[in-house]
Amino acid sequence: MTFNPDWQRLYQQMCDWRAAIHRYPELSHQETATTEYIVQQLSTFPALQITRPAPTGVVVRLKGAHPGRTIAFRADIDALPVTEKTGLPFQSIRPGLMHACGHDMHTAMLMGAASMLADCQQRLKGEILFIFQRGEEMSPGGAKELVESGALQGVGMFFALHVLPALACGTIALKRGIATANRDTFNIRLQGKGGHSSMPHLLVDPCVAAAETLLALQTIVSREVNPRDSAVLSVCSLVCGDGTTAAIPDDARLCGTNRTFSVSVRRQLKQAITRIVQGVALAHRCDAEVIFDDWDYSAIVNDEGLCDIAADVIRHLVGESGLRLEPEPMCVGEDFSEYQALAPVCFAWLGVGSGQGEQPALHNAHFNPRQEAMLLGLKYYVELARRLVMS
Repeated sequence: MTFNPDWQRLYQQMCDWRAAIHRYPELSHQETATTEYIVQQLSTFPALQITRPAPTGVVVRLKGAHPGRTIAFRADIDALPVTEKTGLPFQSIRPGLMHACGHDMHTAMLMGAASMLADCQQRLKGEILFIFQRGEEMSPGGAKELVESGALQGVGMFFALHVLPALACGTIALKRGIATANRDTFNIRLQGKGGHSSMPHLLVDPCVAAAETLLALQTIVSREVNPRDSAVLSVCSLVCGDGTTAAIPDDARLCGTNRTFSVSVRRQLKQAITRIVQGVALAHRCDAEVIFDDWDYSAIVNDEGLCDIAADVIRHLVGESGLRLEPEPMCVGEDFSEYQALAPVCFAWLGVGSGQGEQPALHNAHFNPRQEAMLLGLKYYVELARRLVMS
């Protein structure tokens, strides 16, 4: 039996799906309308069994006519608290919310793969799970609850794509082994004693303590981490008071992330942050509280065997020039790592850039990926399925 999909028809369908999802973004764990839209669109395919193991998001099952292995493809469906500035015809209609990380494209591509492969049920040997996962952007992410729910038992391998504007459209990048970083989030509160700014000698100023804390934290990576190791520590927010110019506030708050590639350095950064915050607070007569998310996102470790399969698929689709084998992992955190508790995983980057100059980055209000890349993403999933579970 020949396999000759109507790629252009499916591409246009994915563009329509993507526009609808992009226009109405929803934050992590609040993806109610997005979930209903996915269910509505995929319910027209009788071969697809739609399940809801979490309050939002869905797991769609396609059971083949013949026995065989079970594989899973994953797309994340949540958006970000970003005010969109792209000017697209289908720009977000929700103020302060945007699909600025490409999850609308991830979702549309996986919907395309599910709809196409549903028509191939009689040729399938085994089962495919299409995971439309909620809450990737907010720890704890949605992957963990799916793993713990038991809804994914029996899956033998997991695959995912993530768009990347730094890569040219028409390319896919793979990193064997460690592919992303461990990510840990920290929140710091410095408690002082506020009052009128004309009398600082009677107060305990948390703003000065916060400023010194921020600078001191930047010495951890450069002065405490072995240069042979890699780590990133970023303070992403410092809030002191409410903008009043004549009052010193009672407290100050800082938050940020650590990104590491080993358990020992991960632990080292947590200990160093706690030590520095407490020491600076003591020097400035403040009380301090440091809260870490409980082992936020672990590093994705791509399976060598699955990388071999994925690399062959990419070469088949776009040739050797379209395959990027990355020498170093990315410093991003991704809860796709949670699926490693069940089976080997393979996470790849899909190029959505123009290949000409600097592109607006992920999480940027001007992020505008080239959506024609979705066709390559669709073909990647379909070709993986053809090789792994089709006769």
